[in-house]
Amino acid sequence: FQCRIDSDTEDGLLTLYVDAAKDLAQEFLNLPLYDELVPENVDEGVVIAGKVKLALILAVGHWYANRETTSEAKLYQAPLGFYDLLKGKRKRPGT
Repeated sequence: FQCRIDSDTEDGLLTLYVDAAKDLAQEFLNLPLYDELVPENVDEGVVIAGKVKLALILAVGHWYANRETTSEAKLYQAPLGFYDLLKGKRKRPGT
């Protein structure tokens, strides 16, 4: 998909990036992420679909392509658009 990888040799690294992207998104959203449905016993949460899924894909692709933290070019911790895609679902602290 996004990373254009034809083998499974980097599955461990990609899994790490996916987990990190989910963590970053949850921290920004102030809400837990769920793969398919928000459980009935949970008051609030966000399903990984649409814009949220795209934000995660952007983060994984960005981190895969930009593995080093130092460069002559400015590198961003999250790709441009990551937070823009998530902001509509964000729960502001205290609300």
